[in-house]
Amino acid sequence: MRVAAVLLVLSAAIGCAGVGSNQCFITAIKVSPQTATVDHTATPPGNSQVFDAFQTGAPSGCGFTQANLQTAVWSVSDTVNSSISNSHDQSNLNYGRATCINAAPSPVMVTATVPSGNGSNVTATATLTCK
Repeated sequence: MRVAAVLLVLSAAIGCAGVGSNQCFITAIKVSPQTATVDHTATPPGNSQVFDAFQTGAPSGCGFTQANLQTAVWSVSDTVNSSISNSHDQSNLNYGRATCINAAPSPVMVTATVPSGNGSNVTATATLTCK
């Protein structure tokens, strides 16, 4: 009786591990372009750059489509000299758009954070030079 109970518990545990290992989720993303230089004195939209986030990794056996991830939350490291939009307007013209407000003394890190689908987040960065 005990052997049957132990075998039943072991098979249930193995079954659960198998389900978890077959789930597909995002393991890596990339921000494009990787680098950009923008003149803060240019008239809009010339004083800005649109960044896109793309999935670049998934668990073995999982496929994915190379498409702009609309779930990315954008941020910039220098909020005094730059800003970035998370707005999903009608045509998404401003989603991921980083704007240079002033010349920045050092490159601005642009970060995309995406929910992976397994309860965690995946991030990637690019560099924006505001001159």
